[in-house]
Amino acid sequence: MVQRRRSFRARIASCGKWLVVPLLIFNVCEVVILILTREPPSESNTCYKEAVSMEISPDNITATGDDGPIPLEDILYSEDRPTPGKTIFFLETNCPCLDPLFYLLTLTSRQACAIESAALHHPNFDIFVLLACSTSRHRYDPIADAILSYQNVRLRHVNLWRFAADTPIQDWITKDALFRSRYLTTNISDLLRLLSLHRFGGIYMDMDVIVLRSFEDETPNFLGAESDKYIANGIIGLEPTGFGHKLAELSLRMFQQNYNGDIWAYNGPRNIFLIMTQICGTDDVTVMQKNRHLCQGVKVFNYKAFFEIQAFHWTHFFEPKYTNKTMRRLKNSYIAHLWNSFSFRRSLRVDSKAAYIQLAALHCPRVLAATKVYFD
Repeated sequence: MVQRRRSFRARIASCGKWLVVPLLIFNVCEVVILILTREPPSESNTCYKEAVSMEISPDNITATGDDGPIPLEDILYSEDRPTPGKTIFFLETNCPCLDPLFYLLTLTSRQACAIESAALHHPNFDIFVLLACSTSRHRYDPIADAILSYQNVRLRHVNLWRFAADTPIQDWITKDALFRSRYLTTNISDLLRLLSLHRFGGIYMDMDVIVLRSFEDETPNFLGAESDKYIANGIIGLEPTGFGHKLAELSLRMFQQNYNGDIWAYNGPRNIFLIMTQICGTDDVTVMQKNRHLCQGVKVFNYKAFFEIQAFHWTHFFEPKYTNKTMRRLKNSYIAHLWNSFSFRRSLRVDSKAAYIQLAALHCPRVLAATKVYFD
């Protein structure tokens, strides 16, 4: 999945931190972020449909031969499907169809680390990586092999239109309103996580994380605060029935009703916050955290659980001078969030003393061992 770029305010605060005229700079930074992250509609709107045209049906799943790419099963066609309520989902929704090999899965070490850490800490859960564009994977890929060495990891292609069938948005998705967007990759990610949880329940996670401890004994319905004012949608837990399923359905309906493809982050955290405001009868995130009974039993984790290291401190994962402090701060966290939207250009050697590598050694050791020089 394209990695989650966090809220406007976190981005703007990071960009304007060192500048003298905050208001002016904040506005400039917002414009720059929007320009850099938007996608050309003419390209984006055709890529996913082209990927669907390259799907391999269940009848010819081995048609590529012994030396070619390995076809990826469709999540709905496969006999091995997610266990309801006991599955962790990751998404890759980037679809660079100008690349002639766009249909081939290529996971980075950092993405694979997120997947391995989830598999390592959740031996009783299925780990499903859903791919909106990729229909095959390389036959020889040490990084993919590292995560597939875990018996609970599955790589699956997902056909967006088929996946939306028999859900509240099945008619809307066929009208292609979703594709009228400057931020299509992100909007598809926001939608697919809701569809996954509506179909199967379980847990959704962004791929720019490292899982530090298990959710297996946690309450099934939960969200995470990014701060005292915002709820994120980068980690979501919902039960497959009962109120969790109702919450997924409400989220899908709001996604359709309020959809705006040309405003960054409009269809993700904002919708989750609006729904929780309605359910809990308050827009105070701290009240939601302290009074779970107000929110129909949905647990809102304090920001320290998933976002202890905030966006403006993302370099603390990459600079060895911060390693000891960072490791101490994460001692009680469930997730280390690496803020890919800021850190993706920052290279890191596998022998670095930085906190990221120390965390990888503990929580995704097989991926780290399979990475040659740079953990990128």
